[in-house]
Amino acid sequence: MDMINAILIEVLGSIAENERLKIRRRQREGIDAALKKNVRFDRPAIAKPENWDTVVKQIDAKETTVSQALQTLNISRSSYYRLRQNNPF
Repeated sequence: MDMINAILIEVLGSIAENERLKIRRRQREGIDAALKKNVRFDRPAIAKPENWDTVVKQIDAKETTVSQALQTLNISRSSYYRLRQNNPF
């Protein structure tokens, strides 16, 4: 009885492993096809707010703080610093 259980477990494990390999292969094929079509997989870029230049100039001139600017721009702190790094002015 133990031998039958061991054989059954081996067979089921082998089937599961083959299924997982098929899934990974199909996933890789899909990713490769998307890359050929120039599909981007990273986060979508956030748009610069309309009043970005004005607010950044105010921050640089120390007329306002970053916290106040975040409320004015209606964006998160991480988005502000990401935009600031990519678009200083």
